[in-house]
This record gives sequence, structure tokens and C-alpha cells, in this order.
Amino acid sequence: MLKQTLLLLLFLCTCASTPLSVKANSIGSGQLFANDTEPDEPSIRKISVVNHLGREHFRIKTAKATYFYDPVAGGFSSIFDKLGNDWVSYNDDEAPEYPAAAATKYRGLPNLVYGGDDDGVGHPGHQKCESRVVGRNRIHTVSLSGEWAWTWTFYSNAAKLEVEKAPDDQPYWFLYEGPAGGKYQPRSTFWATDLTDPSYVIHDHFANKIYRAQHRYMYFGEDHVPYVFFMMQTTPDTKPDHISYLGNEEIGARDSPDGMIVAGFGRAENATPLLTGPNTFIIGLTRYNAKDPLSIGRTRQRLEKLARKRSRSSKLLIP
Repeated sequence: MLKQTLLLLLFLCTCASTPLSVKANSIGSGQLFANDTEPDEPSIRKISVVNHLGREHFRIKTAKATYFYDPVAGGFSSIFDKLGNDWVSYNDDEAPEYPAAAATKYRGLPNLVYGGDDDGVGHPGHQKCESRVVGRNRIHTVSLSGEWAWTWTFYSNAAKLEVEKAPDDQPYWFLYEGPAGGKYQPRSTFWATDLTDPSYVIHDHFANKIYRAQHRYMYFGEDHVPYVFFMMQTTPDTKPDHISYLGNEEIGARDSPDGMIVAGFGRAENATPLLTGPNTFIIGLTRYNAKDPLSIGRTRQRLEKLARKRSRSSKLLIP
């Protein structure tokens, strides 16, 4: 009895210790556990370290999606729905060219930093960050320069990015670049926003025919896949947002055999980033039936409810 009591006390002391933190350049294989999670998220039990694309990634499995996070890049290489479709589908490319790399290395999320000394921070495939697990459902990333810092918090139905540190003289954007539904099929791919109904108009990035407006959220889908990928910026601004399709051949977005959607917040003409300071973004997958006209209203209600619930800061203290 005494031995059992001592073992129980030892277990309790262990559980009360500091949450596990891991740097990207020192992670090993296995599963990472921590004791810090939001009380309404019992489905997020662990963040695992796995081999993906020939190198270590953090894998976060939720009720709606499985995320693969490149810890030395600070970005997602893959986001799978429950049917196994990869909505990012990043692939390494030793000699990326425009527009061919729309099928490989251009893909990713959130792809924050474009230009300057920190070019590529937040984009899969680059090696300019360190990441660590700071809670059962949280990952904290810092750029090697020390100029950038953000935290991802994962829920059963979404993932939230809080940009906590950004240099005053380096604007950034938040971009999703990948094939909706896991395969580039522009003629059966649609996009929608908080202000517009689903549209099949193919805004050709290569031809500089880009849709720009100001939106709180947008989502993308493909007719034969029962999900859409959504992304939202929780703090409204007056900066233009961007939606286009980039094919991997110069024949254009509609006819190219592969390619990606280019969509996000804070991107102006001539690939100009516009966002500054702290910002919060929410992404995820949700069920959708393109043949059911009621899906539009249901999706709007779902996303607006999610924005209200998840817009508050996680108030995470990084040790």
C-alpha cells in the first residue's frame, strides 16, 4: 500500500511539471505529450513526431483534419481530410521555376515572409525557424533571426495562428497555396467569401487576372470532395486580399495539368505583402455538399460561430 502511494505521488509530481518543449533541431521520433490543453478539446491528445517528405514533421491529428507541420520551416507541408486528400501537397523541388513550381515547392501555408533576409520564414521547405511543442495542442515557432514569433493552437474543428512578433519594417501576408480537394481540377473547383457566393470563375494568376477585395473569410472546394478548406482573419482591416489560380504551365490556369490556388490576406499587386504587427488567423476543413444549396448558409453560420468562439487570444505564456 505504501509503495502504491509513493508511486501515485511521483506520478502527480511529474504531471505538474513544465509542459514539454521541443526545438526543431533536436526533435526525435515518437509521440510528444504535454499537460496543457483547453478544456473543450479532449480530441487533441498528442502531437507526434513523424517522418514526412523524408524529414521530421509534427503531426497533429484532429477530428476534422490531420496536419503535418515542418518545424524548421514554420509551415504546413500537408493538410489531409478524413478521406486522405492533401489540400496542401507541398513537394521539394531542387530547381523551382515559375510557374512549374505551382505543382511542388510554391505550395504551403501560411507562407508568411516574402523578401528580405527572412524570406521563406513560415514556408515549408525552408530552414529558417525553430519550433517546439508548448502544450498538448500548441506549437510555438520562432525564426532563427529572432524577428518573428507565432503560436498555432489546434482544436477539433480548426487551427488558430497567432502572430505575436513581427518586425516593423517587414510586412507579411497569410497565404494558402495548394490544390483544393487534394488534386488540381480548376474547372470543378469553387471559391467563396463572406461577401460572395461560390464561384467557378478561374482568376488566372499567370495572366495577372487576380481577384482582389477585402474579406473576413474565404473558403475553397471541389465538386467531388465533401469538404471545403476555410481561412479567416479575425481582425478586419482595409488591406486587399487575394484569390487566383496558378497553373504549372504557361498555357494558363484552366488548362494546366497541375497547379494550385493562391489565396490569402494582405497581398497586393506585384507580390507585395501588406500585413504588419500581431494578427490572428483561423483555418480548417469542414463538411460541404456542393449540390445542396443549403450548404452555403450552413457554412456561413458555422464559420461565423467559429470566428466568435476562437477570436480571443489563447494568452499563452512561452517559457
